[in-house]
Amino acid sequence: MSTRNLESKASIGLTPEASALPADLTRALDWLRSHLSEPVELSALAAVSGVPARTLERHFRMFLGTTPLGWTRSMRLARARQALQHAGPEDTVTDVALTNGFGQFGRFAAEYRRAFGELPSTTMRRAKNPSMDVGDLDEAMRLTFDALPLAFAVAPEQCNAALEKLDGPQELEPSYGLPKAVAAWCWGQRASHRFSSTPDRDRALSLRLADESCRLAPNDALALTLSSGALVLARRLEEADRRLERALALDPGLAYAWVRRGWMSAYLGDSETAIRELSTALHLMPFEPLRHLSFIGMGCAHFAAGRYDRAIRWVTSGVGASPGSFWAQRVAVAAAAMTGSRSEARRMARQLMRKDPDLTAAEARQAWPFTPMFMSRLGDGLEIAGVPRS
Repeated sequence: MSTRNLESKASIGLTPEASALPADLTRALDWLRSHLSEPVELSALAAVSGVPARTLERHFRMFLGTTPLGWTRSMRLARARQALQHAGPEDTVTDVALTNGFGQFGRFAAEYRRAFGELPSTTMRRAKNPSMDVGDLDEAMRLTFDALPLAFAVAPEQCNAALEKLDGPQELEPSYGLPKAVAAWCWGQRASHRFSSTPDRDRALSLRLADESCRLAPNDALALTLSSGALVLARRLEEADRRLERALALDPGLAYAWVRRGWMSAYLGDSETAIRELSTALHLMPFEPLRHLSFIGMGCAHFAAGRYDRAIRWVTSGVGASPGSFWAQRVAVAAAAMTGSRSEARRMARQLMRKDPDLTAAEARQAWPFTPMFMSRLGDGLEIAGVPRS
């Protein structure tokens, strides 16, 4: 589901800083979500959206990396899997298939197996005869999702608090992959954002947990997305990209996957695609705990494109919403220096150094997996602003 090499926004009259999906695409998605079990005719969907079918298809490819029918099929499969995983004693695979819009059972089984690596009957059989204690899993799930907002904060205190909370679900249910993925993301933060004095140990632990979570939960889109983020922080970008693509194939509506997709594009130097993907994330979840990560990502994309004033505004807004994410203020400081506002850049740098007193430009140049040009400009800007060279 790659969105690389897509048409430019200029061809449809959209500005790069647009922060929402086109209105026609929003109308189409709203209609599809409430009619997933019904047959989908492209002409009828275009009428609902208010644009020609060709325009609607272009917007689906540009903003979601798929077609209307492809998006619908993925959502039907995701909902069918949820139903199979929570099947009751009287439920059947046929019931689930019909409820989710699949009339041809052979095709449903084949598509399901391609997506999830097992037949729908296998998923249902496991749900009806679970090997793990349901009470333990229920409590492990509660504890994991209780820690998730802290992990999304990407801030030192919250990161450590999340790791403390995640000890419980990992001990309670060792075969549950999601808490391991969340912990992998947190340990990766500690290593990459200078949240600890043991980055090598933290990075090794992050990678081990990321691989364990993928083995235990290969079809959990959220777990795949979180483990992908851990791999990115360890600079294993190709492997991270594969996991992220699978996550979006499993759940095209997962806001956090679009956040990570946008950051991945920014790391690879594709600023316009990053802005487009982060806009999708903001549309899906325009509030915390993901909003500030989207804002900071937007700022990084604008910095990479040389739009320094916009980079300052986006990053400053993101850090303002989550002050613990002060690590991102490096980008705003460097952007201010690049605009020629040296006095303002030095003022911002002094504020940053009060929170991160050991920061150096040399260290900043090595911290993140952006392109060499991005990191060079970041380091140069920090030096201009008065951050020590080394």
